[in-house]
Amino acid sequence: LFKWGINKMKEAHLRAETPVFDGIRDALIFGLEGRSLALARQLQAHGWLPKIVTRRASCLEEFSDTDVDILFLEDLSLESLYEIEADKVEAIITMLSDDENYDICELAYEHFGTDTLVVRLEHIHNIEIFRSLGALVVHPATAIVSLLDHLVRSPMGTSFLLGLDEKHDVIDLEVREPSLEGAFLRDLLLPDDILIISILHKGKSLVSHGYTQISVGDRITVMGSPQSLEKVTLKFGI
Repeated sequence: LFKWGINKMKEAHLRAETPVFDGIRDALIFGLEGRSLALARQLQAHGWLPKIVTRRASCLEEFSDTDVDILFLEDLSLESLYEIEADKVEAIITMLSDDENYDICELAYEHFGTDTLVVRLEHIHNIEIFRSLGALVVHPATAIVSLLDHLVRSPMGTSFLLGLDEKHDVIDLEVREPSLEGAFLRDLLLPDDILIISILHKGKSLVSHGYTQISVGDRITVMGSPQSLEKVTLKFGI
């Protein structure tokens, strides 16, 4: 009864149901600057369709010749987010102030069920409020230290994850092909250069080996050549 009362008063954060994947890897990046443009181009290079959202109308003319789609948003209301179809994208990246970032993430969490929320944090003490919404948080001051640490301790693995090796890439895939329900990894007949790094099954990370079974809805992190990754993507029903 206490839980029902909290939900009735809308004091609980309940995540909306994640929309069915429409076959398009798209993303909205909130905040127009050099880094957001670089991120958008990087996503484009990996087959995504990103758009940058700005609240500064003057920027539309300044960046009119860019190769990235730029949208103007007058406010951060739910209605405005629906107008730019924020409810349909696979990922939302926020690069504004912490207050603005939180408003966007909260609306996306409660109304859209967005699959991936990524936040560039301003103040480290705000990290928990974003984690409570399931957001992936990047704090510039600590991220560079962590990156350097991993490059020192695991230069090859970190290079793969960062895409510094042009012959290999790392992507996350969701199993959608019904015929793969309960299949063992050893029976999938994946390309020889494909490596299964991790499997997320019902919110829990599994140690992958030949006898690991997969299910529809599992999120699988895969590393391999671009050509092989494309084959695996088709096999999983993406």
